[in-house]
Amino acid sequence: MDVKRLRTLLALSIVVCTSCKNSLNIQAPYKDITVVYGLMDQNDPIHYIRINKAFEGSGNAYTMAKQYDSIYYPVNAIHAILEDSNPITATIVDTIHLDTTTTVPLGPGTFLYPKQLLYYTKATLNPNDYYNLIVTNTKTGKKIRGSTAMLGDISLNNDLTIRTYPLTLGSTPNPTLFQWQSTTSAVIYQLVIQFYYDSKVGSGPAVLQPPLQLVFATQTAPTNLGGFPMTYSVSCQDLFALITSSLQPEVGVTRHADSLGVIFTTGTDDFNTYIQLSQPTTGITQSIPSYSDVVNGIGLYTARHVQTYYKLIDSNTLDSIQGPDQEPRFFALGFPKQ
Repeated sequence: MDVKRLRTLLALSIVVCTSCKNSLNIQAPYKDITVVYGLMDQNDPIHYIRINKAFEGSGNAYTMAKQYDSIYYPVNAIHAILEDSNPITATIVDTIHLDTTTTVPLGPGTFLYPKQLLYYTKATLNPNDYYNLIVTNTKTGKKIRGSTAMLGDISLNNDLTIRTYPLTLGSTPNPTLFQWQSTTSAVIYQLVIQFYYDSKVGSGPAVLQPPLQLVFATQTAPTNLGGFPMTYSVSCQDLFALITSSLQPEVGVTRHADSLGVIFTTGTDDFNTYIQLSQPTTGITQSIPSYSDVVNGIGLYTARHVQTYYKLIDSNTLDSIQGPDQEPRFFALGFPKQ
C-alpha cells in the first residue's frame, strides 16, 4: 500500500473534570481498543498495515498523542497474519506472517512523528483470492479480524493513439471515450492522466519534472458484481489547457514532452463507503459518522487497485511547450487493448 495514503485512525478521549470540592471523574475504566488501517493492492511491492491502540488518560490528550506507548502496542504484544483464502472453496491456501518496521516516516501532525510502527509483508498476493487479516493481542488473547477481496484489472475497449490537431480558430477535436465494464468486488473508480516532461536550463542536463495531473471525478458502479458499462470522456483541450497554464515560457528554459501516464484506481464497496462518510459536512450538523469494517476493533481493512499505462509522446506532438515561437497543437487520446 502506498504509505502516503496511510491515515492515522486513533480515538482520543478527553477527560473533563470539575474543580468543586466533591469532584466527579467521568473517565470510564480503560478498555483496549485496537485500530487498524490497511489498503491491499497486489501491485504493491510491499503491503503495509497500521495497527495502533486508542487511548485515554487524565492528562492532556495532545500531549499523550506524542507519546509512543500511548499509540503503539509493544512489538511482542501483537501477532498479525494474513490468510490467503480461495474464494471458491473457502480454504486457506497460505498463511503470511507480518513483520514490523519503523523505517517509514510519518509526516508532521497531531500524533507522534516521524517514527511510526507498521506491520508489513513483501509476499506476492493473488489477485483472485481473499485475504483475511487476523491480529492477536498476545497479552489478552483478543483477536481482531478483517477480510477483503482483491481487485482485478479493468479492461478498456480503446486503442491507445495520439492524434495531433493544428490549433486553429474553431478547432474542436472530439473527446476520446475510455470505456470499460466494472469488475467484480470493485465499486468506486477514478481516472488520473499524468503528463511527464523534462526541463533543462541552457545547455545543462535535462531533469525529469514532477508530472502534471488531470484528475477526473470518481464514478461508482451500482453493484460490486461487475459487468456494468462505464465511461470517461477525455477532452484533449482540457489536458492541453493544463499544460499551457502550468508551463509558462521561461527565457533559457527548454522543455521536452516525455510520456503520458493513464492511471485507473479502483476500490471496494467498503472503501467507497469510508470515503463518502469522511467527506466534510456542509449542513448544520457538523458531526461526521464513523465507519469501520474491522471485527472486534475499529478501522478500515479493504482493497484498492492501481493500474498505470504509459505512452511515449513523439517530439512533434507537443512542441508547443518547448518555446513561445512554435505553434501549439491539440492532441487526442485513446487507449491500448488488453
